[in-house]
Amino acid sequence: MNEELMNRVLRLRWVVFSAFGAAYILVFFNQMSVAVVANDIMQDLNCNATIIGVMASIYFYVYAAMQIPAGLLCDSVGSRKTVSLSLGIAAVGALVFGFAPTVTIAMVGRGLVGLGVSAVFIAIMKIVAEWFAIREFARMQGIITALGGVGVLLGTFGLGWLAKAFGWRIVFQTIGITTGLLVFVIWFFVRNSPTEKGWPSIAEIENFRTGYPPPQRLKSIPLGQGVKLVIKEPGFYPLALWFFCNAGTFFGFGGLWAGPYFMDVYGLSKPQAGAVLSMIACTMIVGSPLMAAVSDNVFQSRKKNIIFCTTCLCVLFFFLWMNPSGLPIPALYGIIIFFTAVSACTMVVAFTTLKELYPVQIAGTSVAVGNFFPFFGGAVFMAILGNILDGFGHTPDGAYPIEAYTMVLAFLAGSTVLQFICALFLKETFPKHAFEKARAAKKYQKKMLTKT
Repeated sequence: MNEELMNRVLRLRWVVFSAFGAAYILVFFNQMSVAVVANDIMQDLNCNATIIGVMASIYFYVYAAMQIPAGLLCDSVGSRKTVSLSLGIAAVGALVFGFAPTVTIAMVGRGLVGLGVSAVFIAIMKIVAEWFAIREFARMQGIITALGGVGVLLGTFGLGWLAKAFGWRIVFQTIGITTGLLVFVIWFFVRNSPTEKGWPSIAEIENFRTGYPPPQRLKSIPLGQGVKLVIKEPGFYPLALWFFCNAGTFFGFGGLWAGPYFMDVYGLSKPQAGAVLSMIACTMIVGSPLMAAVSDNVFQSRKKNIIFCTTCLCVLFFFLWMNPSGLPIPALYGIIIFFTAVSACTMVVAFTTLKELYPVQIAGTSVAVGNFFPFFGGAVFMAILGNILDGFGHTPDGAYPIEAYTMVLAFLAGSTVLQFICALFLKETFPKHAFEKARAAKKYQKKMLTKT
């Protein structure tokens, strides 16, 4: 094999991944962005919390509905064309949202953004599969999770600072232009796989470098048949409901109403609220890979890990329900860190469970079907929480009263109870035999070293 050509493949793959990684940052930026500027949007567009909840949830409804079609598009026309087209739609949506003169136009813009970024997660997973070796998947998953954390950081702390300096409209208009520029980068510099350029595949390169033949390719399963296999699995349903409630709690609180809550009840400014919410990003970056390691090495169980984290989340929201105000400001940072660790970071273990429920040939299909429920949950919870707030009305200074947020926290506490019940019915998927095999190998190795 031509070594220079092989090195060119190994270098270009990071260009390809970086372009899709930038797109993935935009996904999380858009998911979290409304929380910090919700009060500004309500004032500017003269709307209430119910409308803001619907506006924010439209993104999640569209995103959820597009998961299976996005997977089909990535499989049929390729990740490059799919994401180039979809990000073009997202760019238009961000510009429409930034320039929106009315609530209706803003909702249209938000829906276009959700439609545009809906294919990115599936596409980046396919790109990793084509450009990186199987042994690199865990490392790349960690990098992808970290990039999501960067998006959250930009959508909370970064957006809070920029919105105060330039206004929320300028920020979203700039995001629209940036997204449009990214479309050109992906179209001209990205290819679906090395073989599209006539270069050796990653499997061939691995074979050349290690001397081992590439793994045997398993017979593929059509999308329709894969979807049927997913929904026929009884263990899928408690996990799907857990996804719905867990993500609904995370996106509804952390992704939208935590910002107004901190500003209305604790009197924080937008930058201060953004700083508190930025702990979501920091915790995701550090906590997600750590949570996977805890599941593998401490609990040696997926189910026990999820039950433990869900119990912690339940305790947290019952505590907040009983203590909706009066906590010291530094405690809010700790609450958000703890909240993210036992909700968002636990999703890593939950998605691992989802993949382990099914054969590897339908891993993508199972993730696409399963990924519908978190975003559907986010959409529903955002709207419900907005309705709860509007049921109490505004105080004279335009804020929502503490009683309104107390009811929101009570609803979220009830949601965590349902999550806990679902966790009890989860199917254990942790590969015990793999752990025991590795432990036996270590014992044998230690025994042989002692003998020598």
